[in-house]
Amino acid sequence: MGNSSFAALNKVIDQFSDEENNLVDSSRFPYIFTKAWLYLELGPEKYREDDAFNQPPADFDEEDLQILANGCKQVLEGIGLTSEKPFTNLDVMGFNALFRLFHFQNVRRKCKHGFIYKDKRGALDCITFEHIMDGSEIVYYNFCEYSSVE
Repeated sequence: MGNSSFAALNKVIDQFSDEENNLVDSSRFPYIFTKAWLYLELGPEKYREDDAFNQPPADFDEEDLQILANGCKQVLEGIGLTSEKPFTNLDVMGFNALFRLFHFQNVRRKCKHGFIYKDKRGALDCITFEHIMDGSEIVYYNFCEYSSVE
């Protein structure tokens, strides 16, 4: 990890709440942050070339890649560790694809329907992901706003 990404990581962690600071290690946040940083720095093609599992998939279209970039930007902002600051604008498929990018697979999902986040109603997913190589588990949160029917 280069000095600029290390400095950015420390800056984000310095702004974390006590709850988030207590989750840094168990959520493998420095690892996730580094992968997100690299993805945004390298772009999808170069990242895939260097990735042991060829992530992101070569058949991802521009919209899929934009969702991954959006998720990585949120990681760099320290989003997702708590229900108070969940990922947004990823949808369920995008949230899972983001963590596959980091070599994690969804193993458990808890969903809280009717959740209010920033005056919007939706579903809050609490997903437990497992690292595909070492089996370690992490928990991250994603909010999916209900679409309004007019």
